[in-house]
Amino acid sequence: MKKHFAVTLLSLGSFSFTFGQTAMYQSTRDRINFSGLSVPTNGGSVLYGFDGNPGKLLGTVYLDSVWQAGFVRFYGKIAPKTDSLAGVPIRLNLQQQEVEVRSNDRSVKVAKAPMIRYFLVNNNAGGVSEFINVREFRGEADNLPGFFEVIANGPVQLLRHHFITVKKGNYNPALNVGSKDDELIKKAAWYVVKEKKAGKFAPGKKAILDLMADKQPQVEAFLKEKKPDLKSDSGLASVFAYYATL
Repeated sequence: MKKHFAVTLLSLGSFSFTFGQTAMYQSTRDRINFSGLSVPTNGGSVLYGFDGNPGKLLGTVYLDSVWQAGFVRFYGKIAPKTDSLAGVPIRLNLQQQEVEVRSNDRSVKVAKAPMIRYFLVNNNAGGVSEFINVREFRGEADNLPGFFEVIANGPVQLLRHHFITVKKGNYNPALNVGSKDDELIKKAAWYVVKEKKAGKFAPGKKAILDLMADKQPQVEAFLKEKKPDLKSDSGLASVFAYYATL
């Protein structure tokens, strides 16, 4: 015959206990005894608790964690005679959507996105990247934080919006499997702008021809002759630059 065991707890509230895979320490016993639960101490009854090792946060909040020389233009004056900073080390924090500026004494100042009209910063490819506040545009930009990176200028602008998502750890304490670590994942979405209105864009031949329908024969001939890589920044930028000349 199977034995049935029942434990009744009488207290002012209800208690929920979740048990993991590692043996409980004496400090845990003391806490439970204080609450009115008697913990079995014989070898046949072992109460388990969670492993106390916390997970880590992996990844970086920065588009580029290296300090790069930059130029920052503000919406208002930051000193009596200037509204900009030039030649200063900066980096973009994607999680907070703010620009960090390092001063000569190596202290770090923070400029929130609403303060900045645009900024330029050296990039790892040996060029300069331009970022414009999303407030400068309408349409779908109204629901975005931070900045657009400018990939191509002209009557139709090609922009990219960088952001971060958090991939949560999938640790299962009952099975002691998975990862406790959360991870920051950098992502980007394409946008095009016509007459200051921004809209999402999925780069590809059909999308480009639809976007540039007023010059479709010329653009189609350009794509056929030059065969730009529409998966690369430079390839896409070349198409938008050509369209700007028509």
